[in-house]
Amino acid sequence: MKASSGALLAAVAFAALAATALATNYKVGGVGQWDTYINYDSWTEGKTFMVGDTIEFLYMPYHNVLEVTEADYNACNADNPISTHSGGDTTFKLTATGTRYFICGIPRHCLNGTMHVKITTVPYDAAAAAAANSPAQAPVSSTPADAFAPGPAPAGYNVAMDAAGKSPAAAPSDASRYQQPAAAVAGLALAALVALVA
Repeated sequence: MKASSGALLAAVAFAALAATALATNYKVGGVGQWDTYINYDSWTEGKTFMVGDTIEFLYMPYHNVLEVTEADYNACNADNPISTHSGGDTTFKLTATGTRYFICGIPRHCLNGTMHVKITTVPYDAAAAAAANSPAQAPVSSTPADAFAPGPAPAGYNVAMDAAGKSPAAAPSDASRYQQPAAAVAGLALAALVALVA
């Protein structure tokens, strides 16, 4: 009984650790700040916000961040916010699915068409989180620098060729050569779980 409760606890810890390792912290606007010159509709395109992720607003002291209802978002109405934040750095943890609405409450900053953003959060998906957190792999157009590249074969030595007539060492590789840190953490957690059960 004690071993099974320990295994259950380890499994829960593993799931929490894996989700935390793959959670993404989005800086609203990307490299820019929460300001009037960024198109936030374009910034959200192609992003999948999942439960466990965070969104961080960085802004100058003359701006603020108001979380509002959908109706107030559509009208740029800052009169009845759900919450009001100031200070230049505000972070929201996305803890539930659904859409949240944010505007700047300074007059005309939302009305001018830029300082508003809606974030739709979907359930946590480990595969999608791993894909979102892995750096884009550029296609490899030549042999990696650390690959074995033999020199000319000595006289009388037969070098094996592949079907295309190339030496296997000269074939380009598009396989990822490095594992992601989150996968390593998940592997360690799994090893700890196996050790607890055994």
